[in-house]
Amino acid sequence: MLSVSTQIAREDSLSIFEAMLKSVSFADELIIFNMERKDKAALDLFAKYKAKVVNVKTPKIVETIRQLEVQEASGDWVLIMDYDEIITPDLSGEILAITENLASCSAYAIGRDNYSLGYPMYHGGWERDYVVRLIRTKDFVSWGENIHSMPVVKGSTIKTTFAMQHHKDESLTQMVAKTNRYSDIEAQQFYDGSMAPVTGLTLMRKWWMETLRRGVFKKGLLDPKIGLIQSMYQGFSVFISYAKLYELQSKKNLNKKQNITIK
Repeated sequence: MLSVSTQIAREDSLSIFEAMLKSVSFADELIIFNMERKDKAALDLFAKYKAKVVNVKTPKIVETIRQLEVQEASGDWVLIMDYDEIITPDLSGEILAITENLASCSAYAIGRDNYSLGYPMYHGGWERDYVVRLIRTKDFVSWGENIHSMPVVKGSTIKTTFAMQHHKDESLTQMVAKTNRYSDIEAQQFYDGSMAPVTGLTLMRKWWMETLRRGVFKKGLLDPKIGLIQSMYQGFSVFISYAKLYELQSKKNLNKKQNITIK
């Protein structure tokens, strides 16, 4: 038996979400972790695809609910999907073969071909990546709660032959919202790690070096306009994380000054 576990947040696109749901229709069980969606369109989709719905508060990062996604599954195997990932026909056939033929390994890392604003990306660090998403439930141990953490399983993990599509950015509005959320977490991690004080030079260097790294060193500019947009945007994203770190550091220094007792 194969379970699919996924999630939907308030700002997520329902059109992409439904495309994902259609692509996993071969599964025996569908579980949706509903992150505070109350709109009729979303609720109708849950009913249409006969999903088991688990209502949760919206986490800052999805990794904090990954372990629950696995534990909630009834199947011998569970496929963990984000709302913006789509299983191709070739990959669905491979997954069914794995789960029906009692594969010997404990988990599979599935390739993702990345798309932004509807365009495929082949360079700039956005070429095919692999994420561990197909897991034999009895071999699952735990899932870390840090950004981009992967599951721990008892046995071996290998890669699938075929890949899924990852439509990571539907719009610039969505990109900015995601950056705002993740930069809060990243800045706090930097702050907790006692990173060196951020200066104006730091902010300029981080923005332009990341843009240069993505666009030139990793050849992102070979992906025409979307490569230019993404290279510049990733520089902006790094800048925002460091600007928020600067804000945290400034507040700490201000609080120290205000606590000085004048004799």
